[in-house]
Amino acid sequence: MLSFNSNARNAGGILALVGSLTIGAGCVPAISTQQEVQLGDQYAAELNRELPLVRDQAIVNYINSLGNQIAQRADPRGLRYHFYVVNAPEVNAFAVPGGHVYVNRGLIERATNMSELAGVLAHEIGHVVHRHSVEQIQRAQTANTGLAVVYGVLLGRSPSGIEQIGTQVIGSAVFAGYSRDAEREADETAIRFLVASGINPEGLVTMFEKLLAERQRNPGGVAEWFSTHPTTEERIETTRQEIARLPAGSLQNLNTNSQAYADFRSRVNGLPASASR
Repeated sequence: MLSFNSNARNAGGILALVGSLTIGAGCVPAISTQQEVQLGDQYAAELNRELPLVRDQAIVNYINSLGNQIAQRADPRGLRYHFYVVNAPEVNAFAVPGGHVYVNRGLIERATNMSELAGVLAHEIGHVVHRHSVEQIQRAQTANTGLAVVYGVLLGRSPSGIEQIGTQVIGSAVFAGYSRDAEREADETAIRFLVASGINPEGLVTMFEKLLAERQRNPGGVAEWFSTHPTTEERIETTRQEIARLPAGSLQNLNTNSQAYADFRSRVNGLPASASR
C-alpha cells in the first residue's frame, strides 16, 4: 500500500483486526447507496490529505474525462465519480465506495495505450458498481466499542451517526483484496462497460499480460498490484473467453488509443518524483 502518516499506519493492524472479528448476534443494518457515498467521501477526504496526488490540471482533466466516459455508462445509480492520479512509482489502482478511483503513475507508465488504462478503470468501476467494498465493510462491522477504538486511533475523536456504521473499517475493506469471484465479476462487467463506452476491451487483457510478465522478471515492481489484484494466466484466459463471447462485430470501430492519451501519458511521465511521506 501507499505510505500513510503514523496514526494511519498504527491503525492498520487494528483495522485488520476489526475486519476479522465476527459480527454479533444482532442484525447489522444494510448500508444504503446514500450512506455508501457519505462513507466513501469521508474516507476519500482522509486519503486525499495523505496521498501525493497529482494536481496538474491537464492530467486531472484527462483521467476524469476517461473515467467518467466509462462510469456514466456503467453505474445505473448515477453516482458522481472522481478519479485521481497518485504520484507514486508502484503499480497499483484501487476504488473507494461511492465512486472514488485512484491510479498510481507507475501503472500509467506501463499502460502504453488508452485501452489498457481504460481497462483498469473499468475494472475498478466494476468493484464500485457491485459494491464489493461495501459488502466487506458490512461483514467487518462490530460493536460500537470496537469502532470507537479504531476511530479514536485514526482521528482522535469518537464516532457519531453514520460513522458508527463502519467508516473506519473501510480502509481494511478497500485494501484487503477481493475474492476470486469478485475479481471475476469486475472483469466481466468491465468488458461490457468498455464496449458500451466505445473502447476496445482487449486492453484489459494486454494490461494483465504485461503485469504478469513483469512480475516474472521483477516481482517487487508490481507487488502492490498483485497483493490486492490476484492476476493469473487462468484469469487472463477467462477474460479472453468473455471477450470472445461478444456478438460478432462488437469490437469493430472501438478505440484502442488516441493522441489525447499519448499527450496525457507523456505529461505523467514528465512529472517529478514525489517526496516520500
